[in-house]
Amino acid sequence: MKVYSVNKGIGFASSGVEYAQKYRKELFEKLEFNDYYVFLNYLSKNIAVYTDLLGYQRNQVLWIYNVLSHRTTQATTFTVDLFLEKFADKTYEILNQTSTSLEIKVTGTQRYKLWLLKDDLIDRVDYIVNGHLVNVSHYDQSLNNIEHFSDGQLVRRTFYNLQGEKSFEQFYTDREITVTFIDNQILYGKMAFYQYFFKTLKLQKEDAVIIDRPLDVIEGILPQLVDQVRLFSVVHAEHYNESLSKGSHILWNNNYEYIFENAESFEAIIVATNRQNQILSGQLRKKTMIKTIPVGYINEISRKRSYRPYSLITASRLATEKHLDLLIKAVVDAKESVPDLSLDIYGEGGERSKLEALIQKYDASHFIKLCGHKDISQVYPNYSGYISASTSEGFGLSLLEALGAGLPLIGVDVEYGNREFIETGENGIRFERTPLKDMPEQLVKAIISFYEQQMDKKGRVVSKQKAKAYLKANVAKRWQDLLEKGNELNEN
Repeated sequence: MKVYSVNKGIGFASSGVEYAQKYRKELFEKLEFNDYYVFLNYLSKNIAVYTDLLGYQRNQVLWIYNVLSHRTTQATTFTVDLFLEKFADKTYEILNQTSTSLEIKVTGTQRYKLWLLKDDLIDRVDYIVNGHLVNVSHYDQSLNNIEHFSDGQLVRRTFYNLQGEKSFEQFYTDREITVTFIDNQILYGKMAFYQYFFKTLKLQKEDAVIIDRPLDVIEGILPQLVDQVRLFSVVHAEHYNESLSKGSHILWNNNYEYIFENAESFEAIIVATNRQNQILSGQLRKKTMIKTIPVGYINEISRKRSYRPYSLITASRLATEKHLDLLIKAVVDAKESVPDLSLDIYGEGGERSKLEALIQKYDASHFIKLCGHKDISQVYPNYSGYISASTSEGFGLSLLEALGAGLPLIGVDVEYGNREFIETGENGIRFERTPLKDMPEQLVKAIISFYEQQMDKKGRVVSKQKAKAYLKANVAKRWQDLLEKGNELNEN
């Protein structure tokens, strides 16, 4: 049995979906499953740069464009010197050089801008004529693909195999695939392209396909997969809009609406918490199994007892929906009552500059720090508590990691992770959800109460007890039961 997890994209500031796949990969290693990770979006950077960061074996990574170009996922080795060899008989001028780019002029009208990875390795090259972008060439060990532009708009991409021969071509309108010419075939639109890719995988009945990001994908590939493989879908977020759902009318999250409408096509729909299982089971009128499997796990429960007093940690993408700006304001205000209070924020994302400016505005850089993206599994136990201002966590992988480190937690009283992990007065505080303008005040009250109740001391034992259910062996067993035992039933 082969197991394929299907996603769309991946990047430096990976979301919870990518980390859920990372955890699953590590569980499957323990179970010795033959697992692969499919990515369907076009990526402008070598995908190995991103997947290496998350610990994927390169032979596990199936980027659709590489697979259909008959290329493997591989590190970038194409150097500046190799590129400049083409100008050996020409005169060129270096206009500008930094650690991440090199700009050269060949003639009065032609310029190249080389975008670099470390060690003078080329990621991509912009070719510019008379100030207009003509094409962008992307490299790994050799030329991978070329993007062609007209009047600033992408019109075509050409993909190459390792021998430098053209593998296939795609044409675009408004950056959407219109036609693909491949293997003497013409494919119209994005969905036909996806379907062709899944045909090339030569899937067997016993193989499992796990859909992680269904939106704009599942409608096209479901007809190709249903009754051909074992199908699963993972719900990574709140699956419906509670405020706009009335009686039997459920307004589904549009990421999962098509999945739920065709639920009978899936062997199981997987959710991360028992509470979400209970709610979805009561709402879904289609016949399918709903299975609870946490999207993450912990290797061990920390035994460390010492920590830095009055220190809070949070970890997430630096994104608007995480409400880190409100959290920063609340910590600034709470510090008036808790003088030694500090906050370290781990993660990267598009809101970094705004958050930096906010910290400077409050003159708070000596007690609120943006610590960047790094492995913090061994860092959690150094803090007195974990805090989150997010109102939309389906599970909350960072909350789970903090729980395993024995940290008491502060979070909004929302489904599902916060209610799964936080018992108010036992191992932390769940504070009432309010309009965003009122959240800083609620956060301030929660922080002050957290320390007044000495939750940083009393809550650690309870957090460690709750963490036991999420130990690696326990979560792996749930996947084993689903995939191995379910396969035995199908074979019989």
